[in-house]
Amino acid sequence: MIQTAAATESQTAPAQTGRTGPSQRLVKWLGYWCLSALIISAARIWLPQTGEFIGNLWWTASALLLASALLDFTTGCRVTGLQGLRRLPSNLALGVRNTARLTLRNSGPRTLVLQVSDSIPQQLGATGLPCSTQLDPDQEISIEYNLVPHRRGSASFGRIEVLANSPWGLWQTRVWLGQEQTVKVYPNFLGISSLQALSTEQSLRLMGLHQQQRRGEGMDFRQLREYRQGDSQRQVDWRASSRLHKLISREYQDERDQEIIYMLDCGRRMRAKDGDLSHFDHALNGLLLSAYVAIKQGDAVGLHSFAAARESNGGQLPPVKGESAINLLLNNVYDLHSGTGSADYTGAAQQLLAKHKRRALIILITNLRDEDSDELLAAVRLLSRNHLVMVASLRETSVDKLLQQPIQSFDNAVNGAAARDFLRRRAQLLQHLQAHNVIVVDSRPELLHQSLVEAYWRLKRSGRI
Repeated sequence: MIQTAAATESQTAPAQTGRTGPSQRLVKWLGYWCLSALIISAARIWLPQTGEFIGNLWWTASALLLASALLDFTTGCRVTGLQGLRRLPSNLALGVRNTARLTLRNSGPRTLVLQVSDSIPQQLGATGLPCSTQLDPDQEISIEYNLVPHRRGSASFGRIEVLANSPWGLWQTRVWLGQEQTVKVYPNFLGISSLQALSTEQSLRLMGLHQQQRRGEGMDFRQLREYRQGDSQRQVDWRASSRLHKLISREYQDERDQEIIYMLDCGRRMRAKDGDLSHFDHALNGLLLSAYVAIKQGDAVGLHSFAAARESNGGQLPPVKGESAINLLLNNVYDLHSGTGSADYTGAAQQLLAKHKRRALIILITNLRDEDSDELLAAVRLLSRNHLVMVASLRETSVDKLLQQPIQSFDNAVNGAAARDFLRRRAQLLQHLQAHNVIVVDSRPELLHQSLVEAYWRLKRSGRI
């Protein structure tokens, strides 16, 4: 089961003291000192007697400033007894706000005035830091700040960074606390977590799908039960009925132990964005939610990605089933990223056929264009020899928006005509796929999970898988 509430905590480690430098207060005082030196130099020229007296005072004040700075540096350059821990969620979901907590404890002899920051990875956005605080001896405080992941993969935190003021605030010493930590940023799995405690029918209803249960129309025997009005005559188990002296019906369920393999296009087209997420991230969200529904139905789910970025790991998973399957799938795709190359549908189909011989439902998730027609049809023909094929294509909502714009200029007219031509040729490609007995799903990116689940459920109920 997916764990979303668990947290990971950095281990206690000795504080590392860095460079001590002047604070803003000392820099400001030095600025005043320089300005006063210029004023006194001018006073000596225009008012010699008064200027001499003021000059003596200036030298006295300068000596006091220097002595104060040296004394403050001597007593404040060492920061002892300061400890820090960082507490993070054990895993993060893309685009979801999470809370991190820094715990600081002062076991030293003096009060510390601190400016607290953290070494946050670039792929995470943070709010609430840096902040200022004061720690008395033997006092412990907690500081919370928000994290919002912008990119999947491993996120590596450095040590907690603190600027500790000297007793008079003239110097600041940089101190590193805690230890480095690494957490994984997954696709948005919170939708899956919300479905775990629900039945299949409740899960479908939560996703906006309303499927009516059908009794006794599956292929796998489930149980014997009393006859109900509406049961067909072929459901009646006459032997059990004669033994119990009442009508008994057989109840069937949809076939289990089927294989569903997702072919995920990681090519450059999947980098297109609709909203905050790319098409690729929308595809991952739809893949995971529909895979979870299939796993709950007892089917095995696998993954075959192609055209992925070079730095990506994983992306290949043989069909697995059971409660652990969704976690295996999540760990396989969390650091999978779209590449900059073109998708090779035929090559991907050949690789898949070499690995998977048993008949399965192949779901190809991609962003189709009319220029893909020949290569995609060739790949579909290869796959259809042994498998049932579904092509799920993501619609670019930016094209739909062009059609909704009023034609008020020549540029609007040209853009609108180009959008209509693009959609017409794309629709022809989808029709060609349907003519080759390919199941076609054409969906907006944010609704892909609904479309995939609806298509899977329709196939399941029809007995085609």
